[in-house]
Amino acid sequence: MGKANMGCLFPAEQRRRQSRARRKPSGFLSALSSALHRASAVSYLPGVRIALFLVALCALALGAGQTGADAGRQVEAAVHREMVLGDLKGAIEGYRAVLALEGVSREIAARALFQMGQCQEKLGKRTAAEDAYRRVADEYGDQEQAQEARAKLTEWAEAVAGPGNLKFDEGTPGKAPPGWFAMAMPKDKDVLAQWQRRGCRTGPGGCVVVQALANSPGHLGDMMQSFSAAAYRGKTIRLRAWMRVEAADTGDHGQMWLTVERPHGLDGFSDYMDDRPIRSAQWTQCEIVGQVARDAQFINFGFISNGKGRVWVDDVSFEVVRR
Repeated sequence: MGKANMGCLFPAEQRRRQSRARRKPSGFLSALSSALHRASAVSYLPGVRIALFLVALCALALGAGQTGADAGRQVEAAVHREMVLGDLKGAIEGYRAVLALEGVSREIAARALFQMGQCQEKLGKRTAAEDAYRRVADEYGDQEQAQEARAKLTEWAEAVAGPGNLKFDEGTPGKAPPGWFAMAMPKDKDVLAQWQRRGCRTGPGGCVVVQALANSPGHLGDMMQSFSAAAYRGKTIRLRAWMRVEAADTGDHGQMWLTVERPHGLDGFSDYMDDRPIRSAQWTQCEIVGQVARDAQFINFGFISNGKGRVWVDDVSFEVVRR
């Protein structure tokens, strides 16, 4: 006889089946229940049944340990892809795969989620990064990454509604300039972006030197600002700056970039000057002009040092283009 249709069962039998379905264990408990059932089904000596149960339980414990080890290896592989290969999108997929594993530890899950937020931030996807950091802070408050996530969210919440310190009037020699975010861990930010008073194009303020960290993926250093797009929606904006490259190798160059974030991952304006990087040792003016969508959420812009050299940045301006 085939499977009975639930609608054709007597009410009592239907309730019994629904009750069994609701009580059905999953994951580790399901496997443990199965092991107990197999052991209890053996009709010979009780000692044998106990031995079989212990063997099954050990196998389950080893399986759980194997899952943890696999998750740890997958996180390290994703970190390698992010930090060494510079494949941020591939790293994000790796972190997502770790988070999808059943039984992954909170420590590993928090690290994977935080690193995924870091990748999103480096890609200029602030909304996605903010979602990841908020999950770390809310769901993994007992893990060390939660403190870093809260600091990041606080920093963004306190950000002004528009760009600031564009002329680098504020700053301490050898330190990251106020109002700018150096894309590095806190201990490294003063290496990646340094405020300088000497060697600048203009005065009496300062300028900034951007350089990649020694262990950075692809020798990339990035300094940026991010702010609400509300005041600029539907308008054309222009970003200008003066840059020069203090090269250590023939391939060293600098790039200015500007992106506009829209909700739900919709495409917004984006220009990284890939087709016109700055290579000259002389001060060179660069410019990006773009349209801000009417549903835009954030505007991001910054400066990239690509290679082993140093990129100097001075006299930044951001404005609405009048028609």
